Amino acid sequence: MAHLITLHTAGQNQEILFNLDTMVSAEKNENYTVINTRWGYQNVRETLEEIMDKSKESGLTIKQN
Repeated sequence: MAHLITLHTAGQNQEILFNLDTMVSAEKNENYTVINTRWGYQNVRETLEEIMDKSKESGLTIKQN
């Protein structure tokens, strides 16, 4: 089952449907968040905290150390 959330591109503020199952890592830059995936990367305007909240709403369980 895919874990899909709605995000917004950093440059043009377009709404995108993002599959969290493809995410490898995410890091915050000054004005946007860079999400690295298996195939490349996507810059989004949402913060790391917003992405975490949306992932929890999608039903994705996140293991934290």
